[in-house]
Amino acid sequence: MIFNQFEFLFVFLPLVLAAFRLLRGREIRVHLLVAASLVFYGLSGVEHAVVLAVGILWVYGVTRGDAIIGSKAWLLVAVLPPLGALTYYKYLGFIIRQFTGIDGALEDETFDMFANIVLPAGISFFTFQLVSFAVDRYRGDVAQVPPLHRFALYISFFPQLVAGPILRFHHVADGLDRLRNFRLTGDFSAKAIGYICFGLAVKVLIADTLSHYIAPLAADPGGLPVTAAVFVVLAYSFQIYFDFYGYSLIAIGLGALFGFTFPQNFNRPYSALNPREFWRGWHMTLSYWIRDYLYLPLGGNKAYVRNIVIIFAVAGLWHGAGWTFIVWGLFHAALVVFHHLTARWWNAAPRLLQLLFTFTLVSLGWVLFLFDFAEAKAFALSLLGGATVSQAEPSLEMWVAVLVAALICYGLRIEKIVETVTSGQAPAIMRTAGFALLFVATLLFLDRSETFIYFRF
Repeated sequence: MIFNQFEFLFVFLPLVLAAFRLLRGREIRVHLLVAASLVFYGLSGVEHAVVLAVGILWVYGVTRGDAIIGSKAWLLVAVLPPLGALTYYKYLGFIIRQFTGIDGALEDETFDMFANIVLPAGISFFTFQLVSFAVDRYRGDVAQVPPLHRFALYISFFPQLVAGPILRFHHVADGLDRLRNFRLTGDFSAKAIGYICFGLAVKVLIADTLSHYIAPLAADPGGLPVTAAVFVVLAYSFQIYFDFYGYSLIAIGLGALFGFTFPQNFNRPYSALNPREFWRGWHMTLSYWIRDYLYLPLGGNKAYVRNIVIIFAVAGLWHGAGWTFIVWGLFHAALVVFHHLTARWWNAAPRLLQLLFTFTLVSLGWVLFLFDFAEAKAFALSLLGGATVSQAEPSLEMWVAVLVAALICYGLRIEKIVETVTSGQAPAIMRTAGFALLFVATLLFLDRSETFIYFRF
């Protein structure tokens, strides 16, 4: 089940909200949300839910006692099984191909949330949350272990389960404490609905529209005129941004419906003036996770270049089991190191030039998410004008879609809009009408909507 399905919006979510409102006790509400989250996840494959539940039980069982505090042995006991599960489900095929040359059925790297139950959707996300909790217990940052059902909700809560944001326990602790008496007030519910409506809109109306235009061009990467290749670079850059940004907005809104405040996961990354700044605004909870649990333990700035290469290689591998993802990570490592070495000259350039240069480099990097190496090579020839053209030039309608995406990306601050119109600065009737119109416009195109890109990670 995914957020942009009629079944989620008009069956699952209303039923869970109704039951949540009727049940007032804090613990019973926790049990309800855990059960709802397991159903939400289990509908995409029973094996998914089993892997999730076993991971929760294992990490909780190992970390609930104080023996893990300061004990590397107990920390390894806690984290190796979930990391082993991640390796088995996500990376085993890749490892076997690299070291044995065995291929066959393992060559199929496509992901279908509903048909392919071998790879639990979003396993990288909830594995990182399990690991972060174990490390926080080891460090003593989580002094008191919550009851099992609260820990289970922290890991499995359906708004953030499949594609983040990647939460630490302190992100949900206050929400868990508020559950007993939490009631949706007018402004709070409006804010939650605003985030959900805007998130669905940018996903369905922008990201999926761009995907529709990209698909026939991406199917023939070696036969594109230069303008079509440029279109693919720009359109896919905005598609992946609005796809993931839309999910994050929906997740924040869904969390708010139940009294939880999730951390921001995006902060205008395409307005970044350099690669380092980009990573401070893109998938922020992943960036913070890598900083706190990998970069700083490795020594941080003491071995800057080495550690940057390591963490971005890990970030690439986290996204997918393939050399294209690893190379993508190393590409970003090279960008960050290059900026570090040339910061004196880079930062002296006009701000617009810095922005355009950063956006162009980041957008070119996304090509490795769209194509394998052979296709990327063919696409590079198209981009450089060396291809035998077999595809038409992009239409005016396609360029208008990219222009609209760019104007919304750079011209609107959706979080600020939602916060402003739900804080009493706009009449309630106008606010309600605006959200309703946006939601209805989105529903008109919901049947063509696609799975979120980051669901496969």
